[in-house]
Amino acid sequence: MKLDTRHLEGFDIAGLLGVSITLLAAFYFQLALRELPCAFCNLIRVGFVIFCSGLLLNLRFGAQAWNYLLSAFGALIGSLISLLFMFAKAPSYTTPTGSAIFGLHMYTWTYVIFTCAIMYCVLMPCLHAQAHAAVSTDAQHQPCRPAVGSIAIALSITLVAANLVSAFLQNGFHPFKAGGQKHYEMLYDGDVMKP
Repeated sequence: MKLDTRHLEGFDIAGLLGVSITLLAAFYFQLALRELPCAFCNLIRVGFVIFCSGLLLNLRFGAQAWNYLLSAFGALIGSLISLLFMFAKAPSYTTPTGSAIFGLHMYTWTYVIFTCAIMYCVLMPCLHAQAHAAVSTDAQHQPCRPAVGSIAIALSITLVAANLVSAFLQNGFHPFKAGGQKHYEMLYDGDVMKP
């Protein structure tokens, strides 16, 4: 089976959905389990947002190597921050931060996800070049976006906005706190009984 631009666009949609599921899981831990993100966690989310922005540009304006470069840059930032977080929590005298999922903490999972995302961003321009070489110039067509693509785009844009609102409510105009934050700065009125 030969890959064409519709198949490759499907990979970008799957990547957007994967990142959206990851951010939804982070919001579950934040809202349901009341584990507010620390400064590293918020920076990791910024890496996901930058990664998503490159994929969104691909879906909106067509696949370009520069868009994959933007996504790879976001994945590299997130990967390095996750790795730094892993090294900060590696010594035996430090306690892990956050809940574990299948025995690994969230920052370890984000390192794995970002590393896979970097490999994805390196592989996809090669596949696009191969697909364009296989299609003759007179047979090129505009790929139509399936409904799941529109849902993935809307979901990822909504999650980016939700992350911005969440970070603002958590810290306001103050610097990010290192960790252990128990309440949202902008919603807190000094009552110790409020979360």
